[in-house]
Amino acid sequence: MIYLCLKGLHLAAVLAWVGGLLLLGVTVTALRAVNDAVLLPHEKRVGTAVLQWDRRVTTPAMLAAWALGIGLASWGGWFGAFWLSAKLPIVVGLSGLHGVLSATLRRHVEQVERQAPDWIRHAPALAIVGVGAIALLAVIKP
Repeated sequence: MIYLCLKGLHLAAVLAWVGGLLLLGVTVTALRAVNDAVLLPHEKRVGTAVLQWDRRVTTPAMLAAWALGIGLASWGGWFGAFWLSAKLPIVVGLSGLHGVLSATLRRHVEQVERQAPDWIRHAPALAIVGVGAIALLAVIKP
């Protein structure tokens, strides 16, 4: 019963994290179009609200997903399993993507003079592909 509760909490944390990651990606991509211009007040408010959501919900959800995932993996004795070894680099990549998106949006809202990398426009698609691969590995467990 405890295992199922941990699994449910892990899934809820992952869903909150992925939702926030997609929100960050779409917001950064949308505001990237005005990269050279000064943000209008409503654009700045949207960016600030997304950053607050990131600090209050997305980041804690990511940390909870990591902690619960490590707990589940040790409970199930899966360290060393192929599917988990394949899944971990993707999770690390998504965590890094979250950091890059959060920093990019913060710099953009604060009007720091720094160009966002060109690949950032693909961030939402990268997140979806990464999460899809993780879901397949976790369900199929090859």
